[in-house]
Amino acid sequence: MRVYWDRIGTLGPIYRLLGRGFNDREIANKLNLTESKVRECVYWMLQSFEFPDRCELARDAVGTNHPLQRYR
Repeated sequence: MRVYWDRIGTLGPIYRLLGRGFNDREIANKLNLTESKVRECVYWMLQSFEFPDRCELARDAVGTNHPLQRYR
């Protein structure tokens, strides 16, 4: 079952931008989302992927090969 964040297409772009070192405000501005939505999505990823903190999530995003690098 696809989660809400996946259905609206924000998981991948937020994950990639997080891996590039962007903060919530910068991600929200780039993707035309609210900071609150970005924080909720990051929180969901932390819980779902069982990472202890945002740094570990970002480290994982950096180490993942993404075929779509649209957000530069």
